[in-house]
Amino acid sequence: MKSLLADANIFLRFFLNDVPAQQKKAAQLLQKAKDKKLNLVVPQIIIFEIEFILSKYYLFPKNEIIDRLQSIVGVAYLDIQDKEIFQRALNIYKEKNLSLVDCFLVAKSEIEEVDIFTFDQKLSALK
Repeated sequence: MKSLLADANIFLRFFLNDVPAQQKKAAQLLQKAKDKKLNLVVPQIIIFEIEFILSKYYLFPKNEIIDRLQSIVGVAYLDIQDKEIFQRALNIYKEKNLSLVDCFLVAKSEIEEVDIFTFDQKLSALK
């Protein structure tokens, strides 16, 4: 089966439908992944990029960003790098006033049973 690396724009065009032709192609690509006709690989940096763009450029509220990210991370047919860590990180992100990056670090430290070294007081308080 062919593998493709997914860029953030695939998901952004799909969610936003601001470029209808690209939204259609993104939907077709996601459907092929769902039908197991291709392996769509999503590197962790793409999840962070989507969060950044939705929050800083499109000014989405945090709860909508979480919903969108969960719709990516929560599906079985996408090959998400560090999927389990992201699932835990999104739960922390929902509950805490921390960045997604910090939530990812907390989740990674919990799952991999490793301590975090940081000077960030909010992050230190969660350890």
